[in-house]
Amino acid sequence: MREASTLALRKQSLRREMLARRRELMMEDLQEASHAMTEAVRAHAWWQEARGVAAFVGVRGEPDTRALLAATLAAGKQLWLPRVLGKGRMCFWQLDELESLQEGRMGLLEPPARGEGIQAPGPADGVDLVLVPGLAFDLRGARLGFGAGHYDRAFGPQREAGEAMAKRCGMCLSPFVLDPGVIPMQVHDIRMNAVVTEHGWSRRVEALGQPSEGAGR
Repeated sequence: MREASTLALRKQSLRREMLARRRELMMEDLQEASHAMTEAVRAHAWWQEARGVAAFVGVRGEPDTRALLAATLAAGKQLWLPRVLGKGRMCFWQLDELESLQEGRMGLLEPPARGEGIQAPGPADGVDLVLVPGLAFDLRGARLGFGAGHYDRAFGPQREAGEAMAKRCGMCLSPFVLDPGVIPMQVHDIRMNAVVTEHGWSRRVEALGQPSEGAGR
């Protein structure tokens, strides 16, 4: 329990640092980097070969993904986007046109909830790649989010059930890719398979270890 509390405090401190770093970003730099990330994703085999892509609409200092979402639809791929349903809960819905996006909680742009959503789209649903936002990532696949645990709660049951999972790629600017081990990890944390920045793709460079035990998200 004490270890879990220590890890939570470390994450809170790192979040404050990354948020301060994000506030220093210039909009021109963000747009230029977002364009480069879009091109890097489109050039990669994971995107090119994916039948469907689960992604996000970048807001508040996140990479602007709208051009990438439009390219995904234009390529004839399925596009799935998340919708926040409540504290720590989200599901994905398929989107056919960006004009259908709706403003949701916390200023997010979300797909309309038509029919039943999917908690964690994967290969069984025709989704082979998940693009994930985050405050920061490190090179062992760790992700630092805002602390609500949306992605961990969504994809955790899929992992625990041993189901086939789509490749998971974090998207952020290069100043937010940290050295291996900087971001504390707990048993419920979902690791990324790669991170893409304005400089291209980075695979995990450190062998996977057992993350620290602990509760809380």
